[in-house]
Amino acid sequence: MALVTATRAHDHDRDEARHELNMFTLTFKDKKVEHRYVRDNMSKELPLMRLSLFFAAVLYGAFGALDYYMMLGDYGPAWLIRYRIVCPILLAAFTSTYGSIYYFRFSQILLSLCMAICGFGIIAISPPPTNDTYYAGLIMVVFFGAVLVRLRFINESMISFSLIVSYEIVAIYINPIPLKALLANNAFLVMVSLTGHFGSYVQELFIRRNWASTQMLMRGRELLAESQAANHAKSEFLAIVSHELRTPLNAIIGFSEFLKMEMFGPLGSERYKSYAKDIYDSGNHLLEIINDILDLSRAEANKLQLTEEDIPLQSILDSNLRMFRKTAASEGVRLKLISGPMPVLHADECLMMQVVTNLLSNAIKFTEKGGEIIVSVNVTDAGGCKITVSDTGIGIAEQNIPKIIEPFVQVESADTRHHDGLGLGLPLVKRITELHNGQLEITSDLGLGTMVTVSLPTERVLNWDMTDQHELRLIPFRPAW
Repeated sequence: MALVTATRAHDHDRDEARHELNMFTLTFKDKKVEHRYVRDNMSKELPLMRLSLFFAAVLYGAFGALDYYMMLGDYGPAWLIRYRIVCPILLAAFTSTYGSIYYFRFSQILLSLCMAICGFGIIAISPPPTNDTYYAGLIMVVFFGAVLVRLRFINESMISFSLIVSYEIVAIYINPIPLKALLANNAFLVMVSLTGHFGSYVQELFIRRNWASTQMLMRGRELLAESQAANHAKSEFLAIVSHELRTPLNAIIGFSEFLKMEMFGPLGSERYKSYAKDIYDSGNHLLEIINDILDLSRAEANKLQLTEEDIPLQSILDSNLRMFRKTAASEGVRLKLISGPMPVLHADECLMMQVVTNLLSNAIKFTEKGGEIIVSVNVTDAGGCKITVSDTGIGIAEQNIPKIIEPFVQVESADTRHHDGLGLGLPLVKRITELHNGQLEITSDLGLGTMVTVSLPTERVLNWDMTDQHELRLIPFRPAW
């Protein structure tokens, strides 16, 4: 699971890098991503492009009436440019959106050409004495190209700059206009151009970021589905393998026990008896690991079923403390049970037994000689039950706490670790607690100790036995030093 999580994090970082934008040109740095964006965006915005091109042709043609009024009969050249050149090009561009599946490849070139032709057409059809008023048409072209037509920001900026420069050349050298009119026209033209640039930039930036976010979200969902499928397959595989290993392992444990006890006669050399004991102990240790793997696999595959019954928590704690008394004594660790009111739980007895077993086993394993482990039970504010196991062991760094509840994760590396185990105890406790609708909480200080709390909800608590409230029970041991 940790490997899958790390892989997902790596894929997420890689996707972010691939969808990074060049903030000047507003293009994705990855060419494949840019190509996919152009294709996807074109299919969504094609209706708007068609509408914009169609109305551009209609409006450009409609202003021919202004030529008739303003040019006092000398409107022939203007109509030639307007109706023979610009409008046909706009209508051809509109028609081309229906005719080719490859339109998205050259759409920006065609839209840029349309904007440029419209602008240069306005500049060309403004002879004296009306050339100081036709700049208004150029303003409309610049704003229309910047905001309404889906023209790339970088393309729109270059064409607008070219149109303004061309207008300046014509208004100063070819068809001069009064200086006062030139300054006024330039003020409006530059203001509209800058407004159009800003609108075009913000609009394209928003569209591209929104598309990138959508793509990353879709990819995240795909990765999540893949990781869940892989995790489920892993759990199924571990469950099958664990089940297949238990049968021969039980035979090994059983036969080695026969040999160790010399049930069918003496073995002869004491070495054989010692070897049989080693085989028996190692087999039992391996069986415990396999059982943990099998239980965890069932939990992750949602196949771990609860067999619920009413159980006194006191009996579970007493059984575990008796079971670990000898182990704690051999490790030189003191066990304490602070027993106040003890509840009767509606839960799975075997699984709750395993929760306490795993918590005590972990605490003893990571508590050094002379340390102390305290087990306590408390009532939550909501009336639930809290089972807490605290120790004075080696502790866990805060950044490592989320790691230790992941299966097969060890905070120590394989070269530096000093404790046995596969790191399945706490993950299994977490799964079992969640099956009971509870929560697992871990707090720790490195070098000072760890406190693990299992909180069960109110519906799991039937009643509280108040007879032993505030009694402190010490589990005695014989010091091993």
